[in-house]
Amino acid sequence: MTDGNFQASGRGLALVVGGDSLVGSAIHSQCRELAIPVAVSSRRRGANALFLDLSDPDFRPLERTACDVAFICAAVTDMRACQNEPLATRRINVDNTIELMRRLADKGTHLLFLSTSQVFDGKIPVPAEDAATNPRNEYGAQKLAVEQAIQRYKLPAAVLRPTKIFGERPAGIFKLWFQALAENTSIRAATNMALSPVMVEDVARAARWLAAERQSGVWHLGAADELTYFEAARLMAEGQHKPASLVIGEALTEAQVPSIYRLGNASLLSEKIAHALEMPLKRARDVLGALFARFSPLPAGPREA
Repeated sequence: MTDGNFQASGRGLALVVGGDSLVGSAIHSQCRELAIPVAVSSRRRGANALFLDLSDPDFRPLERTACDVAFICAAVTDMRACQNEPLATRRINVDNTIELMRRLADKGTHLLFLSTSQVFDGKIPVPAEDAATNPRNEYGAQKLAVEQAIQRYKLPAAVLRPTKIFGERPAGIFKLWFQALAENTSIRAATNMALSPVMVEDVARAARWLAAERQSGVWHLGAADELTYFEAARLMAEGQHKPASLVIGEALTEAQVPSIYRLGNASLLSEKIAHALEMPLKRARDVLGALFARFSPLPAGPREA
């Protein structure tokens, strides 16, 4: 077993497409820490990166970049945006992503495509990699379309389907919860929406290994189980030594979060990648507990933005 070190196997440059995304940034960081030659692309002009905007791509910069492996992390990941603007987001997430991957493959590049657990409908508990897919929303359908194109065109690629990815600190609703609890303010959390958390560094490590080992096929990565958002909020309160009564459970309505975004079963069978990486799967509670512990209370005064 190796840990995705391209230099150790005598291979060349790694390209991270979407190098300023959550997962792309983590892959970039890990490559640099391991002294792996790495280049990144960005849709932001002026960034210290190859400019590539998949909404209107100019592939010429890639023609001058010979890379051994490429991590395809760039995408519109906002599920509501995909649902509301299917044609515009499909151009980015499907049409131009497939064209990019075909061009890279033609140059001998091995590919890692970052997909999603949203390719499932949440009806099957803990689906394996070969379980029937049935996306309920446009974002999942777009990711599945790329997976199918990889098979159709026989591209040299591995597909990694992670569950809910967390960065080094809570963001979004989790940050709002933390701030409210710190002020002894009650919070509301969904009892009918589940998550199976995975840390971004573990996703990056798995992606590097799959690319370095020239793996193909579909791979899952998530926690060993799942929690409801209500249980996650209670865990956060527990970690802050706040009364559990501050966390109020509520069933989300269709108006609050449409059911097409809420999987009934959020976890994936991830034994294959865990065995390959010799990386025991973590319980959802342990993943979130470690994450929330990093987000420690700040002293009185201005808060961190």
